[in-house]
Amino acid sequence: MSQILEVRCPDCGSQLRIDAETGLVLHHQAPRPRDVNLDRAHEQLRRQQEQRDRRFQESVEAEKRRDDLLSRKFDQSLRRVQDNPDEPRPLRDFDLD
Repeated sequence: MSQILEVRCPDCGSQLRIDAETGLVLHHQAPRPRDVNLDRAHEQLRRQQEQRDRRFQESVEAEKRRDDLLSRKFDQSLRRVQDNPDEPRPLRDFDLD
């Protein structure tokens, strides 16, 4: 009959039962969570929600600015083409064939 060793994991503090002959973990018992403060956990969740909301609003504003910028660039290009209709188009590689 093999010997069973009971050890505590130095990393997580779990109680382990190990078969000495094979080296296999027979049982793993996780440590119980220590003092849980629900008020602190609730506050942390509230802060995370605020951070997500703030990042979302920043992305919405950035998208609006991006749309405005693209619209202005398009308008400038359209005006430039309308003001100089005789300007030759640039040559493309397949135009040379």
